[in-house]
Amino acid sequence: MSYMHVPSEDGRQVRHMNRRLSRRLLAIALTVGGVTGGSLGLLAPQAAAAPASDGFECDGQIFQSAGSTTSVKLYTGTVGPGTVDFSPLGPTGPGYNAIGVDPDTQYIFAMRRDNNHLLQINKTGTVKDLGAIAGLPSSTDYYIGGFDKAGDFFVAGNETPLYKIDIKQRTVISKTTLSAPLGGGVGDITYASGYFWSATIDGFIQRIDPASGKVTNFSGMVPATKQGYGGAFTYGNNDLGFFDNGGTLNRIAVKNPAAAAPTFTLVSSQEAAAASAVDGAACFVARADLQVIKVAPLEVDEGAPVSYQIVVTNNGPADSSGWTVNDTLPTLLQNPTTSTPGCTITGSQMSCTGGALPVGESATITVTGMAPIPGGVVLDNTVTVRGNDPDPKPENNESKTTTEVVPVPLIDPAVGAAAVAGASALGTVVLRRRRNTGEEAR
Repeated sequence: MSYMHVPSEDGRQVRHMNRRLSRRLLAIALTVGGVTGGSLGLLAPQAAAAPASDGFECDGQIFQSAGSTTSVKLYTGTVGPGTVDFSPLGPTGPGYNAIGVDPDTQYIFAMRRDNNHLLQINKTGTVKDLGAIAGLPSSTDYYIGGFDKAGDFFVAGNETPLYKIDIKQRTVISKTTLSAPLGGGVGDITYASGYFWSATIDGFIQRIDPASGKVTNFSGMVPATKQGYGGAFTYGNNDLGFFDNGGTLNRIAVKNPAAAAPTFTLVSSQEAAAASAVDGAACFVARADLQVIKVAPLEVDEGAPVSYQIVVTNNGPADSSGWTVNDTLPTLLQNPTTSTPGCTITGSQMSCTGGALPVGESATITVTGMAPIPGGVVLDNTVTVRGNDPDPKPENNESKTTTEVVPVPLIDPAVGAAAVAGASALGTVVLRRRRNTGEEAR
């Protein structure tokens, strides 16, 4: 582009053109910077790379690899009431471990165990050997691994440093020495809230800072197991999933993950297939707003049946891949029971797990029990739902109810005896409640 200079004795025309030119250049700068009608900003960020066409859908998929050091099969999990059922995907591959899903391409990557080559697995289960990783010592079996949020792949072996790998260049970016070895039975790590997490054979959860290498142990946070926790993954809401090789998937919620003493809660335990050389990964992208509502009577008589209904609804925008309901039932509720599939009650704790829930559909849980005797008390109850997928509206994940237990008036013994005598003469049976027993006397 060129501009013509027009002479002027007083320079006003030149200054006028300079001002117009300045305004044009500013308008161009604002347009390039992605700012209109506002202050000058930086260039707009480029859009994130699109997933590979043969990458996984990441619609709440849970993966498990199992087999031996020389031969491994990949499985995809289907969450159902109380269980996770796995189906084989693709051909059997060479022995591999340390699987993780790259958040960019949505391929699974893994470490081949006989030569430490980097493997890539697509959505058909086809395994591709990408070759050796520059800078990675070849003398170690790297069976522990996972991706961070930025798409860097981290691997480790038995008492080795944590290696950060650029999968595109197949080279080690950095090596971080861990402050303590990963505990017994640790077979995998998973990334959440800025840390990697693992579970040990004796029930510890370990928090690993990938930047500093600091390893912090928290005792008694998962059930101890003889077989070890071979697989780990992160749910869409940042809960942790740990596969016990003996056939259980334990889901752990972590509150204040960066604190000196985070709060860990065992959300659910689901049956899964027992296997050897287990590893785990997952991929959650779709968002599902799950809402829970608990329906309870406003009042009941002492000693009378109490019935609750819990309704979980998916408000979208995507289908839910699964969910867990936790309900701390009132301690005064007598003999709580449920026949809803996927639900268990231990003491006053009820846990229910469910499978896929399409947009607009609901799942209903029914719980029954008996009101306590004597009355004059209140049954307070809070129920929560945790979706497997990211939830854009967590404020509707909780529902509270209050039920008043009403005392039943006693009949005066003298009046009661006369009433019974009169009723007997008429062939009628009268029931009188005995105080503090819940029994009925004729």
